[in-house]
Amino acid sequence: MAFARRATALVFLIGIGQAQASVINLNPYYANDNSISAPSGVSQLISASNGSNLIAMTSNNISVTNVAGGSVLDEAAFKRFTSMSLSPSGNYLYAADFGGEVIGYGSPSSQSYVHQYNLTTGQWNAELSPIAYQIQATGDSNFILSTSDQWITLSTNTWTNALGTSQQGSVSWSVYAGNIVYDANTQRLIHGNSGISSQELTAFHLVNGKLVQQETSGTYGTAQGYGGTLALSNDGSSIYYGNLKVDALDVSHNLMVFPEQIYAANAKYAFGNGSYYDAKTGVLLGKLGFNSTVYAMDGSGDSFWAYDGTAGLFRHFVSSVPETSTYAMMGLGLIAMGLVRRKASRPQQADSTSV
Repeated sequence: MAFARRATALVFLIGIGQAQASVINLNPYYANDNSISAPSGVSQLISASNGSNLIAMTSNNISVTNVAGGSVLDEAAFKRFTSMSLSPSGNYLYAADFGGEVIGYGSPSSQSYVHQYNLTTGQWNAELSPIAYQIQATGDSNFILSTSDQWITLSTNTWTNALGTSQQGSVSWSVYAGNIVYDANTQRLIHGNSGISSQELTAFHLVNGKLVQQETSGTYGTAQGYGGTLALSNDGSSIYYGNLKVDALDVSHNLMVFPEQIYAANAKYAFGNGSYYDAKTGVLLGKLGFNSTVYAMDGSGDSFWAYDGTAGLFRHFVSSVPETSTYAMMGLGLIAMGLVRRKASRPQQADSTSV
C-alpha cells in the first residue's frame, strides 16, 4: 500500500500544479511557437500547403506568405475582396472580387471577378464572373458563388481558363443574405442568414453540379436568436452559427450554446474573440492574451494561426497538452519508479550458506 499512497500523492501534486497554472497562465492548452508580420485590416486567413503557406485577405489585397522563408506574393483586387476559399485538394485558392449589387434588383452595379491562385505553380489569374460576394471552392476548377442583397442567388460555376467563368446552375430566392461554408466530405453547402428577423440555417447538397435544398432549421425555428458568424469545424462534424453549435449532418439538431460567438473550431476547441472553449462541453479553457476573430486552422489538427491586429502579427499556436500516449508513458514511469522503490525497501535476507 506504500506505493499506492506515494503514487496518489504524486498525482495529487500534479493536479494542484495544473490548477495553479490555469489561474496564472491564461493560455494553458496552447503555446505560441511562431509569429510573423501581418498587414492591417485582415478579414480572412487560410493555412495551406500543409501549413507552409499562410494566406491573408484584406479588402484590397490577398497575400500568400511562405511561413519558413518569409517570401510574400500579393494579388490586388479590381474592386474589393469579400471572400476566399481553398479547394478540397489544397491545390487552388479562389477569391471573390465583389463589384457591388443594385439593392433590391439582384443585378450587378459593376463587374465582379473571381481570382484563382495555383499553389503548385505560384501563379495568379482573374476572370469575369457573375456577382461574386461569397465563394466556396468545391473542386480544383469548380466553385459556388452567392450574391449579397436580400433574397440571394447561389450559383455553381466552373473556371474555364481565360474564357471567364461558366455557370452550371443556380438557386434563387430560397435563402436570405448571409454566409456559406462547404464540406467536401459530404458535398453539403450550409447557409446561415443574417439581417432578417428569422435566423435560419439551410443545407444544400451538391449533386452533378446542381444545388439541391435539404433540411433547414425552420422559420423562427431551432436557430432563432443566434447567428452573426458561420464556421465549419475542421473535422467537418459541427457547424457554428454565432453562439450556437449544430450537427453538420442535420442543421436542425442543436448541440450546444456557447457564451459568445464562435469564429472557428477544430475537433477539440471552439474559438471566440481571443478565447477558446472545450468543443464538447462548452467550458472556457483559456485566452490567447489578445483579441482575435480571424483564425486559420492547420489542416485537420489542433494547431492554428490567429490574427493579432493590435500588434500587427499573425501568431501560431500549438497544443501544449500531452497526447494520450504521453500520459500513458508517464503512468508507466510512475509504476516503474514505485516498483524500484518497493524493491529497494525490502529487507535483505541473511545468507544461510555454511562454509
